[in-house]
Amino acid sequence: MKCTALLAAALAAVTAPAEADVFAAKGAKGTLSVEYVYESSGKKADKNDSHEWRVKRSATLSADLVAQAPQTLPALTELEASQKADLKNKQEKAESAQKKMAPLTADMEKIMARCGENEACIEREVAAYGLAMGNNPAVESARKDVAEVSKQGPPRYQMWTATLQKGTFSIEESAHIVDADPICASLPGARGTRDETRKGGGDISLPPGMKPDPAAVAGPSEIEIDSTGKTTTAVLPVPLIPLPYVQTVKTDDPEEKSGTSRGSLRFPSVMPRTIRVALKGAGRDESGTEVMKTQGAAGEGGTLTVRWKWTAK
Repeated sequence: MKCTALLAAALAAVTAPAEADVFAAKGAKGTLSVEYVYESSGKKADKNDSHEWRVKRSATLSADLVAQAPQTLPALTELEASQKADLKNKQEKAESAQKKMAPLTADMEKIMARCGENEACIEREVAAYGLAMGNNPAVESARKDVAEVSKQGPPRYQMWTATLQKGTFSIEESAHIVDADPICASLPGARGTRDETRKGGGDISLPPGMKPDPAAVAGPSEIEIDSTGKTTTAVLPVPLIPLPYVQTVKTDDPEEKSGTSRGSLRFPSVMPRTIRVALKGAGRDESGTEVMKTQGAAGEGGTLTVRWKWTAK
C-alpha cells in the first residue's frame, strides 16, 4: 500500500501542470531595464560637396513593476481563435438572456411604478411575482445563459505593471559639411563650410507635472507571462519626453550664422517597443539583445542596439 501511494505521488509530480509555478504572488516586485544605443558615422562626397558625420545616442532606463492577479485573457497578446470563439459565445448568451428577461424587467418596472417609494409594497409584490413565476421556462433558460456568461477558465496570464521609471541619456553628434553653393564663390576654394555639434546628457526627466513617486503614471512598461503559451511579452521602458541637447554651429556661409541653440529629439524613434520571447524557467529572469539597421534621410543610416533584462523575485 505504501509503495502504491509513493508511486501515485511520483506520477502526480511528473504530470502536474507547471502553469502555477510562473505566477508570482500579487504585489510581487520586479525590474525591467533596457539600454538603447544608436550609432551612425560615414562620409558622402562628390566633386562639389561633402558631408561627414558621427552620431552616438544612448539611453538607459529601468522601470519598477508590480505583479497583478493572474487572469484568464491576455492584455498584450492577440486573442487565440478559441478565445475569440468563447467571447463570441458569451456575448450571444448575454444577448439571449437579456431578450428572455425583457418581459420580467418590464413587470419589475410596473411594480416599481405601482409601489413608488413604499419598500414593503415592493418586497411583497416582488415575492408574489416570484411565486407566480414558479419554474418559468424562460427564466430557467435565462439563468443557464447567465451561468454560461459567468463561466471563467483557469488563470493563464499574469501582468506586471509599472509604478516608477527612471533613466539617463547621452547625445554626442558632429557633422562637417562642405558646400559649393555659388554664394560661397568668394570663400577659399569657393566652398562654404559648416561644423555642427549636438551634446546632451544626464537624468531623463519626467513630463511636466508628473511626480517621481509610486503613485505616478510611470510610462508604458509592462510584462505579460503566458503560462500555457510559454512566452514572456515585454513592453520596454522609453523616455517619456524628447531628450534635450545644445547645438553649436560654426560656419562661414554668408547666408548662415554661427552660434548655439537648444533643441530636443525623440529617442528611440520606435516607442514603445514590444519584445516577445520564449518563457525561460519561471519567467522572472529574462534578457535579450536586438540589433536594427535604420535608414537616414540623407543616406546616413545607422544601427540601433537594444539590450533588455527582466528580473523579479
